[in-house]
Amino acid sequence: MASDGAAAPLGSIDNPAKFQNQDFDALLQECLKDKKLFADPTFPAEQKSIGMPKDPNPAKEIKWKRPKEISADALFVEDTIGTTDICQGQLGDCWLLAALSALTVHSKLFAKVVPPNQSLSDSYAGIFHFRFWQYGEWVEVVVDDRLPVREGRLLFSYSRTRNEFWSALVEKAYAKLVGSYGSLKGGNISEGMEDFTGGIAYSLPVASRTPPVLWRILTASLSRGSLLSCFIQASSYAEVGKVTADGLVKGHAYAITDTNKVAKGPEEVLLLKLRNPWGFVEFCGSWSDKCKEWADTEQSEKQRIKLKLEEDGEFWISASDFSAMFNVVELCSVSPESLEDGDTSTGQSTWTISEHKGSWVSGSSAGGSRKYNKSFWKNPQFELVLREQDQEDEDEEEEDDNEGEEDEIDKGEEVLKEKNKAKTQKQKKKHCTVLVELLQRNRRQNDKINFLYIAFHVYKVPPELQGACLDRNFFMNTRPVGRSGTYKAQRGIWRKLRLDPGHYVIVGSTYRPNQPGEFFIRIFSKTRNTLGVQDFTCSSDYLPVMAAPLVPEDQTKVEKTFDEKAGPDDRLNAQEIMELINSVFDKSCHLPLETCRQIIFGEDTEGRATLSREQAEIVLADLLTLQSVFVQFDEDSSGSISPFELSLALEAVGMTCDGKVVQLLSERFVGGEPHLSFHGFVSCVSRLRKLFALFEVETSPEVKDRGINSWLLRFLAL
Repeated sequence: MASDGAAAPLGSIDNPAKFQNQDFDALLQECLKDKKLFADPTFPAEQKSIGMPKDPNPAKEIKWKRPKEISADALFVEDTIGTTDICQGQLGDCWLLAALSALTVHSKLFAKVVPPNQSLSDSYAGIFHFRFWQYGEWVEVVVDDRLPVREGRLLFSYSRTRNEFWSALVEKAYAKLVGSYGSLKGGNISEGMEDFTGGIAYSLPVASRTPPVLWRILTASLSRGSLLSCFIQASSYAEVGKVTADGLVKGHAYAITDTNKVAKGPEEVLLLKLRNPWGFVEFCGSWSDKCKEWADTEQSEKQRIKLKLEEDGEFWISASDFSAMFNVVELCSVSPESLEDGDTSTGQSTWTISEHKGSWVSGSSAGGSRKYNKSFWKNPQFELVLREQDQEDEDEEEEDDNEGEEDEIDKGEEVLKEKNKAKTQKQKKKHCTVLVELLQRNRRQNDKINFLYIAFHVYKVPPELQGACLDRNFFMNTRPVGRSGTYKAQRGIWRKLRLDPGHYVIVGSTYRPNQPGEFFIRIFSKTRNTLGVQDFTCSSDYLPVMAAPLVPEDQTKVEKTFDEKAGPDDRLNAQEIMELINSVFDKSCHLPLETCRQIIFGEDTEGRATLSREQAEIVLADLLTLQSVFVQFDEDSSGSISPFELSLALEAVGMTCDGKVVQLLSERFVGGEPHLSFHGFVSCVSRLRKLFALFEVETSPEVKDRGINSWLLRFLAL
């Protein structure tokens, strides 16, 4: 909370960013004043908000109704919030609703997402607001309460009592956030849990712990406010949604909402409470609603754990049965402290956080994995400076040093490896503990999930290279000291690392190069380490490379062309210059008219769109020098180069450019194409030369203080 009257930072939970610039309080007051119900123009009650094809059957036409048009005794919340308030409708978003079920267990976290004092009666104007975490900031989403209805029933999420509407409105708000209801189809529950808490989500293979140890971990996690869920892996797409003989659904997300123990004779049985977001179809084995074990259990025990034997999707299961039937537990911890197995502390977090947004741009900063050594170094690099060590740590996290596997994509299977390493006595050693998480942004589009395979690598930087732009040579000769593991097609990946004090770079990448996307990286540091995390910026500079004079044959062509085509002023226009240039070069290096116009513009022509005889000779000699540089990078003699080689080619002609400048150049002169042509390279160099020259003669101190990078970024965008 903000103190001393200071406003909370924009994007914090107390001052969330306003999605689509909609101010809930202002809109509410406007509706109350005008005595009208809010109708959201940014998420209209139309098919495009559904985001799926319209059903041709007239009987299944979708209508949009407000809660009191659906149920006469409609309420926003009835009595208290509970897991049974959420039932899945005709949309494959069990991942989202299971996360929402897990959220209801924690009242303080729930109030962050669903602000209190919202009602369908008091100060009602058909408008509601909810808050979600989105890549480093909290966002407030405003919706009206018109909900899609088919044949008199809510089409999507609904409550078991049918007259409670908060869960349907949360689902609508999240659908608006990602574009449509259709964009919610299919997903990983960790995605929903992170967006409801701002926490760190991760998977725990059930088989990696014994049932008692797993039960203790989940119990401690719930006590610290973590959100928990689980699922049974389906072996094929056809198995998804299949109900087993025990009443469990494969490939389906369940919320874990409680743990407890019950006495059975002299023994204690460890139990977990699970919830199926469908609101029905329950486990039917031991300790389920219909089992015989409850009949033999003391009434006081049943009252203590608040046992309800109802078909509501909620049930108890023993820890041993859970371990035998489920494959993966998903946990979302609000603090990195909660990621420690067996850590039951609830003290104040000692972690600091640094967050950054970036992008992979085709041909510029989407360099792919380390397998693509010619382009890997072009991926965004973030500097990390660790200065202060943690307390002594005996159990260091082991890094997987299998070079043959770490740059492969994840096959979708959890493989548990036994590490048969020699058990030597480790000396206690102090380290800096950091947790790095890489999330890809905005991959839910057109009712499809399109997650790229992503990973990150951490490299230690020697003193002589600190603060410098690390090049291909560094990455080819340096092994990473930490990494996230295999490339995975999921929204987020993370790893906790224990590193020596020093300077590091973090490189996030997609598996294949030229895969565009946006990402968000956050770095948690334990104790009071100073995080010097920033995009590398290298100063742009220009030291011209002198062109060799023309050979006699080319000089003769210039003389002949001017003698035949030049006017009384002995000058050639762009068309004539193009013909002269192309008579010297092979067809693969011919220049179009527009490029020739750019070349003329770059010369001192005193306002004329023509070149003199002397200028033409200089331009031609310069182009031949550019061609000799270009062919060095044209490895297959195709007349084009990889866009990733642009910065190196520019360096070869004397131009050192900052990464952001190169990215903008790539977007402008490559335009998403897989290769850069010679004429594109010439246009790029001509443009840069002119801008460097203009900056050199600029007299404004303010412009000079901002520097050449700012100047180039400003005018290259024009």
